[in-house]
Amino acid sequence: MSVKAHGAHVDVTATSVEIHHSVLSLSLGKPATTSVPLADIRDLSVREPTATAQGWVALEGTAVTIPVDPHQDAEAIRALIAAAQSGEHDPGVPGLDFTAVDVETANWHWGSICQVGAVRFRDGRETESRTWLCQPPASWPDFDEVNISIHGITAADVADAAPFATVAAELVDFVGDDVFVAHNAQFDSSALHSALQATSSDVPEWQLACSLALARYCSDRGVLDVANHKLPTVAAACGLDSFSHHDACADARAAGIIVAGLAQKLGLTGGIAGLFDECGFRLGSLSPEQVMPVLQDNVAPTSAADLGAGTDFRSQTRESGARRPAPWKTVATPETIPEPNPDADPQGPLFGQHVTLTGDFEPFDKGQLWSAIAERGGVIGKNVTKKTTLLVVGTWAKKTSKEKRAEELRDKGQDITFWSANELLDAVGLSDQPPF
Repeated sequence: MSVKAHGAHVDVTATSVEIHHSVLSLSLGKPATTSVPLADIRDLSVREPTATAQGWVALEGTAVTIPVDPHQDAEAIRALIAAAQSGEHDPGVPGLDFTAVDVETANWHWGSICQVGAVRFRDGRETESRTWLCQPPASWPDFDEVNISIHGITAADVADAAPFATVAAELVDFVGDDVFVAHNAQFDSSALHSALQATSSDVPEWQLACSLALARYCSDRGVLDVANHKLPTVAAACGLDSFSHHDACADARAAGIIVAGLAQKLGLTGGIAGLFDECGFRLGSLSPEQVMPVLQDNVAPTSAADLGAGTDFRSQTRESGARRPAPWKTVATPETIPEPNPDADPQGPLFGQHVTLTGDFEPFDKGQLWSAIAERGGVIGKNVTKKTTLLVVGTWAKKTSKEKRAEELRDKGQDITFWSANELLDAVGLSDQPPF
């Protein structure tokens, strides 16, 4: 369990107090982590913060005092340390080791990474974390307003930051041989794959596990009762009441807490590969050649080409018993183009737009998305033409021919807007809806 303090979060293990300092604290000269052995702490004294003044927790017998901001809980820190000293430390999930990762992007392209967060878990408990701001790859350097509105990171914030390639090398070292965990691992791993390729960086070989997939599995089996499977909702159900959503490190931490929390709810211990195997999943993978998704064992692609680089896990069956479509069907272009709804809201973002989709939008097939776009007054185009006003780019290992054609037309002066898959799903109300 982690507790917030001034410029840090405090994690207590069976043997030590680990104080992980924030990025701001690092810039002021603090180390990434201060570790204090429990055996060195003679006593604990506390001053609770007021509405206007800091409090603190003093680790007597050491030189360490943990400052606590107003509205933070000094007593919670003291109690956590005292419990560990008395042998009541929560052992977490023995054997559950992994590193959780999250990325934030500057614009519509998934490879435009501007922030990376990584949190290492051992025995289901956080032991170390890292956060990096970075300059996005030169292929996608711009910051879109919609992205800034989500995470608050601007071009000015990364002007003096390291380039993505430098950060990526540090991330690879930090993750090491761990299984890579994220909430919707296909997005984060595909974004990294694209950015690594764009910067001619070495692509690591990692196994992938997905907290979103595990959450949906637990919901389907009555282990988890949540209104939706968004990161804050599931994290709260696993004991993380609040965090800075869309900060990469905070989101990575939340994904890791979800995996550990769901393992506890399932009563399972041991390694993460065994956890997912017990739940009927096959771990995904990231490699120089491709990204393969986390899938249930009975959903087997005939080849990597059938899946491409962009499939995202969905359970094969829902409570309704409907089957998950074959992976290649999510990429295939439907035969029938639906007519736009003339009575749709003329102020809607899709009304009157000439929309083309490219890439993979799994778990939704293109027929489903075409129908949703047409219902909102959009005109569907199978290909990018001189009429195209909106290209929606699903995940893929490299630029598709449609994306390249749209860029060519844009460079020649055609007014074409590029959307990510998430922007489209938000616009048609499918951000967290089952596809069946």
